[in-house]
Amino acid sequence: MGSTDSSERSTDQINRPVEQARPVTQPVRIRVFTNRHDWMGPVIVLLSCWYFAAQVLTAWVFRPEYSFTSNAISDLGNTACLPNSNICSPLYVVMDASIGILGLAMIVGAFLIFSEFSFSEHQRERAAALAGFVCMALGGVGAILVGAVPENVNTAHLHTVGTIMAIGFGQLAILILGLVLIEIDNWLREFMIVTSLFVLLAGVSIAGKHQFGFGGGALERLAQYPESVWLILFGFYISRNHSHNRLIGPHFTLSAEGRPAPDATFGWALGASARSVRRRTTQPPQRKLAA
Repeated sequence: MGSTDSSERSTDQINRPVEQARPVTQPVRIRVFTNRHDWMGPVIVLLSCWYFAAQVLTAWVFRPEYSFTSNAISDLGNTACLPNSNICSPLYVVMDASIGILGLAMIVGAFLIFSEFSFSEHQRERAAALAGFVCMALGGVGAILVGAVPENVNTAHLHTVGTIMAIGFGQLAILILGLVLIEIDNWLREFMIVTSLFVLLAGVSIAGKHQFGFGGGALERLAQYPESVWLILFGFYISRNHSHNRLIGPHFTLSAEGRPAPDATFGWALGASARSVRRRTTQPPQRKLAA
C-alpha cells in the first residue's frame, strides 16, 4: 500500500506541472477567443444560412413568378409593387433585412479573421489578417448599404456602390487570405482561390454586359454566392478546428463564469501577443553544451 501511494503521489507531482503550464503556453489570442468569442463561428454560419433561406421565402410569394436565373437578387428587396409591374415583392422587408444581416455576418467574420490570424508568428499572415479584416469589413458595410437602399430607390447610387463593395471587397479579402495564409487546410484554401476566379469571370461578364445565355440573375449569383458559402465554411472551420485542438469546449461560453478579467480586452490581447511574438523571434540562440 505504501509503495502504491508513493508511486501515485510521484505520478501526480509529475503531471501537475504539465497541467499548470498548459494555459501559459497557449497563445493569448486563443484564451481571448475561447472565453469571450467562441460563439462567433456559429453566429456567422446561422446568419449566412438565413440569407439563402430568405431568398427562397421571398421568391415564393414574388409576383410574377421569380426566376433565379433572370431576376436579380435585389429584385427581391424592391419596395415598389405597382399594378401591372414586372417586379412585386410583398416580403421585401424580409429580403432587405436579410441582406443587412449578411453584412453584419461579414463584419463579424472580419473581426474573427483578425483575432484568429493577426497574432501569427509569420509576418505575411499578420499582414493578410489586416488586409482581410479591412476588405471584409468594407464588404459588410456595402451589404448593409444594399439592404438599406433598395434598387428602386438607389439614392445617390448607394445601392450600386454597396453592391460593388459587397462583392468586390468581400471576394478580394477571400482571395488575399487564400493566397497568403499558411495555417488553414488545403481544401479551404483551394475553395477560396478557385471561387475567386469564378467571381472574377462573372464580374467581367456583368461589367461587359455579356450574359452568355446564363441570365443576369445567374451571373450575379455566381459572383456573390461563393462569398456567402465561404462565410458558412469559415464559421464551421473555426469552430471545428478549435474544438479538435481542445481550444474550446463542447459547449459555447455565454456566461461570465470562466471568462478573462474585465481588463483583458482585445487591445490588451493584441499587445501581449505581439510582445510574446517579439520575445520568441528576438531570443538569441542557445549555446550548445560541450559533450
